[in-house]
Amino acid sequence: MHTQRARNLRFVVPLSYLLLLGSLPAAMAEEKTATPVKKAAKSTAVAAKKPAKAIPAPPPPEVAEDTALAAFDTFTIEWMKKLSQTEEFQRTNKVKVTQSPEGFLAEYIGYFPHRYITVKKTEAKDTPFVGILTYYEKIMRCTGKTKEEAVQGPFQSADSQQVSEIFRFTKGKWAY
Repeated sequence: MHTQRARNLRFVVPLSYLLLLGSLPAAMAEEKTATPVKKAAKSTAVAAKKPAKAIPAPPPPEVAEDTALAAFDTFTIEWMKKLSQTEEFQRTNKVKVTQSPEGFLAEYIGYFPHRYITVKKTEAKDTPFVGILTYYEKIMRCTGKTKEEAVQGPFQSADSQQVSEIFRFTKGKWAY
């Protein structure tokens, strides 16, 4: 059954792509017949100014999983504070207002303060750990007879959804 579907597939290719593909061999032939341009030799003064090859940085020290977990906990506390500030911005500047049978409906995205964290060890030397932060977004909703009344609130949590974000531990710190 699946093989029959594959046989009946048709591909639509715009004419401009076919023309472009048809002109590629001619363009490549022109490129091969063109006379090569000589490059100017570098002066010895420029070569003398080049610094010696940089010594590679030593690998970051080994970090214990408990230490990485404690650092991730601190990092995610700060991350959740940023989300809290984002919620205030959403409430004051990004409220979506739509007309509904009851009048007007105002919504914005908020965040529950609860979070769950997990740290996992990896095989990579540059990124020995990844951290997973799980929290919940909530849709805050308010209805009103007028647009202004709906935007004023009070807003109530109408729905929520789980969000998981993955962070990496690189060069001794957590990064997004």
